[in-house]
Amino acid sequence: MDDQTKIDERNCAPENASRGFARGVGDFTHDVLTLAELQAQLLAADMLECRQRVVLPALLLLCGLAVSLACFPVGLTALALYLVKAYKMSNAAGFLIAFIVGAVLGGLLSFWGGLRVRKSLAVLQRSQHELIRNLRWIRKVVDHSRTS
Repeated sequence: MDDQTKIDERNCAPENASRGFARGVGDFTHDVLTLAELQAQLLAADMLECRQRVVLPALLLLCGLAVSLACFPVGLTALALYLVKAYKMSNAAGFLIAFIVGAVLGGLLSFWGGLRVRKSLAVLQRSQHELIRNLRWIRKVVDHSRTS
């Protein structure tokens, strides 16, 4: 009889351990799914805030590019013709100088607009940092579970 009690206790122990393991896996899965849901909500909030912040700088950038594209050929041609007439240089030299001025100005405007857009998109870093923290937590829990 005494032996039967010990055998029954041993037979129940794995069952309780497997229940505990299943409960632990279930709790962990629930935590991971909750984190994923919260991460998605944070990303949605960040995207909304980002959209609100990026609209004006993006419109400014697009308008600037459109005006530059429309005005540059005329303005650069006028500059080139002025250089040719005022400084008695060849047509090629005048147009080359006008091209360089236009390229530098266009590059500076594009660079400035790009910086403004990048600054507006920085709000998404919050979601990225939170995702990294969540992944580190999951890795820590999995490593801890594996060692114990």
